[in-house]
Amino acid sequence: MKFYLDLTFVPGPQRNEILSVIGVILNIPNNSHETHLVDLSQYVQFEFSGSFIDFKNIVHSSLERIPNLDYLVTEDTLKENTLTLLKTGDLEQLDIYFCDFCGAFFSSEEGKYLHERAHYFY
Repeated sequence: MKFYLDLTFVPGPQRNEILSVIGVILNIPNNSHETHLVDLSQYVQFEFSGSFIDFKNIVHSSLERIPNLDYLVTEDTLKENTLTLLKTGDLEQLDIYFCDFCGAFFSSEEGKYLHERAHYFY
């Protein structure tokens, strides 16, 4: 299955480091990145046989392996099967609101609260 990682808010040198660590965890050889990773402007495509939750956990554990990297992994509500990396300190400036339960992000506080209400039914 194809999953995407949005690296719009990550500077170039840190992008390479993040992709390198994810590639190690997914056992992608360095010389075959072209066949497994396709750069679509700010999106990077991954072929992964597990679930979206497994992919999210791999990205999260990859970020934990990089010292002094302060990024948060969130689900993109606008593009299916996509995770977004956002710098923790810049979130308030971008008017981004996160679900306290699942980490999905929203462009308005009202959208966040409407979404969070659905979690109470599960």
